[in-house]
Amino acid sequence: MRGTRKSYQATDMKDIPNMTNLEAVIFSPSGAIRDAMKALDAAGTGALALCDEQGKLVAMLSDGDLRRALLRGHPLEDACSAVACTKPVFVKSPASAAQALQVMNEFDIHQLPVIDDQGVLVNFLLRKDVVEEYQVEAESGDRLRKVCITTEASIADAIAQLNEAGTGALMLCDAEGKLRALITDGDIRRAVIRRIPLSDPCAGIATPMPVCASEPISHSDALHIMNEHDIHQLPLVDGEGRLVDFLLRKDILPQSQHDLQAVIMAGGYGKRLLPLTEKVPKPMLPVGERPLLELIIHQLRKAGIHDVNLTTHYLPDSISGHFGNGEHFGVRLNYSREENPLGTAGGLRLMERPQGPFLVINGDILTGVPFQQMLQYHRSHHAMLTVGVRKYELEVPFGVVDCDDVRITKIEEKPCHSYFINAGTYLLEPAAWDLIPAGSRFDMTDLIRVLIEAGETVVGFPIMEYWIDVGRHEDYIKAQELVSKGEL
Repeated sequence: MRGTRKSYQATDMKDIPNMTNLEAVIFSPSGAIRDAMKALDAAGTGALALCDEQGKLVAMLSDGDLRRALLRGHPLEDACSAVACTKPVFVKSPASAAQALQVMNEFDIHQLPVIDDQGVLVNFLLRKDVVEEYQVEAESGDRLRKVCITTEASIADAIAQLNEAGTGALMLCDAEGKLRALITDGDIRRAVIRRIPLSDPCAGIATPMPVCASEPISHSDALHIMNEHDIHQLPLVDGEGRLVDFLLRKDILPQSQHDLQAVIMAGGYGKRLLPLTEKVPKPMLPVGERPLLELIIHQLRKAGIHDVNLTTHYLPDSISGHFGNGEHFGVRLNYSREENPLGTAGGLRLMERPQGPFLVINGDILTGVPFQQMLQYHRSHHAMLTVGVRKYELEVPFGVVDCDDVRITKIEEKPCHSYFINAGTYLLEPAAWDLIPAGSRFDMTDLIRVLIEAGETVVGFPIMEYWIDVGRHEDYIKAQELVSKGEL
């Protein structure tokens, strides 16, 4: 028969998870060709594994084998083993995607059985699945390199590396690759709020000996651990404590990140940008080749947000005429039109009451805020409202003198004062929406005051990413320059 029996053993990579229903592809060698044709059609795998009563692989029967048998006039009642390949190519478990793909390429095959040391079939790989798994393995290896950081690295180093990794957390490992601590996006933002110097070692704000699991682990078990500890990343370690993999919740439940809706407050006059806004509402001013509002919607869509509400007032038809229902921009748009200006929060009462946390962003803000991480931060603090805040430094160009009556007690030359400013980006719970009066002018600052006075939790989310409030001519020019450089 065709082929040479070969086996391959992988020792350096993890086993590929089961990709095919084995019951569907296993067939008896004594079964008739006619029945094998029906089984192959039902399996949809292009081949069957012929196994004995103990489950040991004895042959492979492909669609091509059956077609050639028909052309040669084989009786359909004959045993299918008569036309099968009795020396099939296979690999032994454990088998990695890289190894399996190498074997498939070498022998130009699209199905590959995996057997254990006793010859029992334990997996049946299809090329299309192996290619996908190979890509996942490659991404996992690349991810592992990106998420590892030394225990001596500074907080500033961690910020830069976390932005590059895009994983929401980094693993602090020693020189031997052993996991020592975990530092999350939230850890860093809380350090910024506490004004911890960014030159400090990141180990000082990290979680020592974080929740982890041993490899191998099923997705269901990994998700159970993540849910139990309310975490979104799960490091996997070997028997020596060395980091070998890094799982993200979105790998297991990619749809879970799409549960956030957004509101863009796009009703302002933009008076500070006159005469540019005389006939064009501020959110529709072109930044590069696209309106400002289109750039904001693009950022929301990139974050997995597809349900967007727009509150409008000034020249609303120019906005709705451009965006329509949002289909061409990858989102679903709803409009709430303010007949009279209702402030930065009052317009929210024109929309239906949200069912869960919702994002509110001013229509003149360009930012790289990771909205899903902002949502995690919001939930981890059990906040009623989370305010995006931006660090703002003010340098006094003179020597500042402290006096006690006429006596000078301190003098400081050109001091720099640091503040957190409201960055026009918010996350609200539906219960916060309930406190906004209907039909009245009400600003977000009013809502924040009401919540604080009621003893509700209002937290700040430091924005470390780019942020531009396109409210003045100089800011508009800056946004144009950044777009022309490809930085926005």
